[in-house]
Amino acid sequence: MKSIARRNFLKKTTQSLVVGSGIAALGSQAAEAATPQALPSFSHHVFFWLKDPEDKKAYEQLLAGLKGLGKIKQIKQAHIGKASINEFDKPVTDASYTFSVLLLFATKADEEAYLVHPLHKAFIEANKHLWSKVVVYDSIAL
Repeated sequence: MKSIARRNFLKKTTQSLVVGSGIAALGSQAAEAATPQALPSFSHHVFFWLKDPEDKKAYEQLLAGLKGLGKIKQIKQAHIGKASINEFDKPVTDASYTFSVLLLFATKADEEAYLVHPLHKAFIEANKHLWSKVVVYDSIAL
């Protein structure tokens, strides 16, 4: 009798340990998944103001040009956006621009290579007549 009871106890304990370690493993995987990946170290954030914000053709041309920049291999991540206005905006929010593009690079050298890349130069030549203003903010991660 003692032998059967002991086997049942060991079987239940082993099952609990296996299930428990599986939960612990899932917990650590979830923690890893929840941990944000480190972003590339150099950001290039550019804001564009169209000369005529109501010109749909100019809007579409500039948007297509910005999307085309994504073919440049030095860009690790990109985000093209437009101004977001809602009732929660703060007095410090500038929503006067037409487009923003945030490009992330592994290094400043990659950003410098992007600046002289033929696709980037062609983008400027093909679209510079569309904008009235461009502002650039570059930063290096700490």
